[in-house]
Amino acid sequence: MKQKLLYLFLFLTINTISFAQVANQPNDYVVCDDDNDGFALFDLTYADAQILGSQQSAVDYTVTYHETMSDAINGVYAINYPYVNITSWLQIIYVRLESNSTGNYALTELALVVNPIPIVTVATSMMLCDDNADEIAVFDLTANNLEITAGNTDWSVAYYETQSDAQVQMNMISNSVAYTNTSNPQTLFAAVTDTNTGCVGITPLTIRVLPNPSGAMGTPNDIVQCDDNYDGITAFDLTLIEGEINPSGELFTLSYFIDEADASSNFYPISDPTNFTNVSNPQTIYVRVENLDGCYALTNFDIYVNTLPQLNLESSYGFCVGDSVVLDTELSATDYSFQWANDGGLLPGETQSSLTVSEPGFYYVTVVAFSGCGTVSTMINVEEVVCTDTDSDGVIDADEDINDNGNLEDDDTDGDDIPNYLDDDDDGDGVATSVEINIVLGRNTMHPFVDTDNDTIENYLDNDDDGDGVLTIDEDYNNNGDPTDDDTNNNMIPDYLESSVALNVEHFNAIEFKLFPNPAKGKVNIQFANSSSEVVTVNVLNLQGKLILPAMEVQEQSLSLDISTLESGLYFVTLTTQSISVIQKLVVN
Repeated sequence: MKQKLLYLFLFLTINTISFAQVANQPNDYVVCDDDNDGFALFDLTYADAQILGSQQSAVDYTVTYHETMSDAINGVYAINYPYVNITSWLQIIYVRLESNSTGNYALTELALVVNPIPIVTVATSMMLCDDNADEIAVFDLTANNLEITAGNTDWSVAYYETQSDAQVQMNMISNSVAYTNTSNPQTLFAAVTDTNTGCVGITPLTIRVLPNPSGAMGTPNDIVQCDDNYDGITAFDLTLIEGEINPSGELFTLSYFIDEADASSNFYPISDPTNFTNVSNPQTIYVRVENLDGCYALTNFDIYVNTLPQLNLESSYGFCVGDSVVLDTELSATDYSFQWANDGGLLPGETQSSLTVSEPGFYYVTVVAFSGCGTVSTMINVEEVVCTDTDSDGVIDADEDINDNGNLEDDDTDGDDIPNYLDDDDDGDGVATSVEINIVLGRNTMHPFVDTDNDTIENYLDNDDDGDGVLTIDEDYNNNGDPTDDDTNNNMIPDYLESSVALNVEHFNAIEFKLFPNPAKGKVNIQFANSSSEVVTVNVLNLQGKLILPAMEVQEQSLSLDISTLESGLYFVTLTTQSISVIQKLVVN
């Protein structure tokens, strides 16, 4: 009972004594732990101003801090500064505010709080490959955030160039998603802030620009292979140039690609570069050179297929008495060397790609490829012949035996009942044969093959020389009976030799029909655009102008022809009335 009366007396006494002064409640004193052991250093005077408040002066009052309430009440064992808490993470300190003039006092409490700093994972060094040997690259520093925070969403990360800036959180790197290094390597500092406590942990981050292999690389030469079958395709060992690309023998990995984009992205490398067959000639090969760091550079080279010399010469030629013939290899003197000879031995000075011959005999040419792709020799028999040209059209009679049966009388290409050897317009297109075989200058009497539309029919036997679907005779647009002087677009090329010029033919001067299917096999149909009162005669001729199917007469709007007996090749279908004759080409499969 006495003890209870004593505590009541003390409580009444304290409250009576402290009535004249006020010990204001200070905010918690919070510090961040630098080693996360729960203990930290406190400067307790930090709370003086809050305890005194605005109405009490440090001149009139003394503030002391105590570890126990009783020490604070008795004013003994005041804590010296600085103070290290004795209870980890949270400790209550008792504060005594005493009047210097009266000795009266008031009490309050101060909470000492120790917060842990973020335990930050040391970031893995960032490495980027140098793209131009300047040791400069652009880094996305934020790519490290997840690793540094270990996924803690309560932590934020900022980057600084110096540790001191990170500690005081000044001069933060503003563009951390695209930071350009200023040295190589360079150490930056990441400040990780716990958004709940404001405590900051700091970790270094090293960024490094790695060299790519280009500094140690050489320039590869092209690879040239010889072709033995004139198709421009052969197998290559692409690895032959590895010593040129990597002359110092660095630990590089080389991969080969046919596409530059694939080489950059490392997609679809050539599976066996020691046995690669080209798909074009020349072809560019791209090489990805990668070092142990994974940095790479690209280079490229071309592969070529050089063919053996291919001579475009016949085994025999003929020329008319008093004339000459040109033996032309059609090869370039830039790529090949030539030596001509005859039965008498080498022909001095005859080292060009062609030889003009005016004497009969056996001639020889040896061609050597500068590329090293072989030597070719051939023999040509040249004969001198007596040339008869009965119709003086420039084609000798021997060549007008189109069907090559020894009978000149049954060769009549245009069906005008005049044999070709007596007809100076063999295809009946209104252009004289002599004109059609002299389109190319430098022609001799033994005329070369001239075929403007590449349909395998010589112009002088083709009634549509440019293959535009308009007969040569119908390209006489000025109606003067001569198609050779019609040049609608004024480009110095007669319209009948230019497929881009194909003007409409007057309907009254043409039979309009469709030949289908074309190419055909077994059967072909003729469909007339309009029914006609005239009888139309249908003939099928071969390239020599010989009638190969019985003539048919038709007055209906359509007709079906049985061509099952015809061999594969090119034929002519002629439609003739009393006033008009038209021809279309028919391909039989």
